[in-house]
Amino acid sequence: MNRISWQELFSKTRELFKVSLKKYLLFLLHLSPHQNIAQTVLSYTALGTVLLCLPFMTRGNVSVVDNFFTAAAAVSTSGLNSVNFAESYTLLGKLIVLFLIQIGGIGYMTFSSFIFLSFSQRHRLRRHQQENLSAEISLPKTLQLSDFLWSAVIFTVIAELIGIGFLYNYFRHHDFTVLNALWYSIFHSISAFCTAGFSLWNNSLENFADSKTINIVVSCLALAGSMGFIVVTDVFNFIRRKTDSISLTTKIITLATAAMLAFGTFTLFVTSPGLSLMESFFQSVAAMTTVGFNTVKIGTLSSCSLLLLILLMSIGGAPSGTAGGMKMTTFVSMMAIMRTRLQLKSRVEFLGRRLPLIRLYTATSTFLLYSLFLFTSIFLLTWTEELPFLSIVLESTAALSTGGLSTGISSQLSLLGKLIVIATMIIGRIGVLTFGTAIMAHEDDDDDDDKSKTVTTEDVAV
Repeated sequence: MNRISWQELFSKTRELFKVSLKKYLLFLLHLSPHQNIAQTVLSYTALGTVLLCLPFMTRGNVSVVDNFFTAAAAVSTSGLNSVNFAESYTLLGKLIVLFLIQIGGIGYMTFSSFIFLSFSQRHRLRRHQQENLSAEISLPKTLQLSDFLWSAVIFTVIAELIGIGFLYNYFRHHDFTVLNALWYSIFHSISAFCTAGFSLWNNSLENFADSKTINIVVSCLALAGSMGFIVVTDVFNFIRRKTDSISLTTKIITLATAAMLAFGTFTLFVTSPGLSLMESFFQSVAAMTTVGFNTVKIGTLSSCSLLLLILLMSIGGAPSGTAGGMKMTTFVSMMAIMRTRLQLKSRVEFLGRRLPLIRLYTATSTFLLYSLFLFTSIFLLTWTEELPFLSIVLESTAALSTGGLSTGISSQLSLLGKLIVIATMIIGRIGVLTFGTAIMAHEDDDDDDDKSKTVTTEDVAV
């Protein structure tokens, strides 16, 4: 028998890796931008699952499906847990989850494009990178991709560092050691800004229901991530006088966020007598931003309150932010269409500005697809699971909107039920419109409606 030449084995392995990588890159080049986003989300989820399945990542017996569930929840930043996350994973396992949360929150194409832009000598994105990034994010015409990338990454770092500072100071004053205070601060600051909802405590943030610091800091981080990088880029450009005015998109996001937050807080406070005003505010923020944290037991809330949380999670946050849902610009566009129809007008306007037809097409398609996927998920779960109907509706909504709020039925799901929720979370992270386009659209399809916009319209990201 011939002796094994380790040098020859290493050489062949390296050659095989190079060939495989080359074929994979060629495969990516033949994908449409929307298909590229879908495969990236699936790739990160698969990689996370494999890593979490390693023996030193978990404590006790965590099944492959539960690791798959956790990886999908981290990548999608939904925060749903089919196992006790705080006790089921080691420090290394939690670090893997934290990495998936950070990449999932800032955006896969945004992260990779920023890395390329930073190391590129010309500081310019290639054409296919611009196409992939444009498919992942929806920007008004007034914003440049390069400005968006720099603003998104810099704002993420600054916001998370500020959150870490405030949380560290709080934990140090509450008998946490230096290392524990730093670790808990880093994890929850990233989890809050990326609207992931993962917590290092078994009961989320219920222990801090009366803490003004935790409630305010986490709420501010979630709102900062949810309102999106478009607002940050737009305001930053306005301050630097690169633009003459704030865009319509930013105005819509700001007004819709304030209105939804006020409506949610007031309604939740009225319909749940046991909740304080601060708890009502926090849970409204948690639902609207799809951050998924809770300071009260969601299962103890009334049916009326759960329906409110379902509505807020479904609407979600702003486009190109860390939150999920159908997006508030989509909801505002649908409301504008309805008002136009009721007033028997032909021009769809908001704040005195005409909304572009292509954006209205996007909004209606997103709304219909979101409703279709949500109905399908609820239908399948009611078929496979014997659980309370409203809890199933909340679970499906939390998965598709990446909202994370649950009555605690995730761990009670059957194998098939967990796979349904996993698929729903992945579709929610990819985006219902992006997912549908990845399946049905052709790479060469162009929409001529973009060229037919009149000067009376103002572009709005949806």
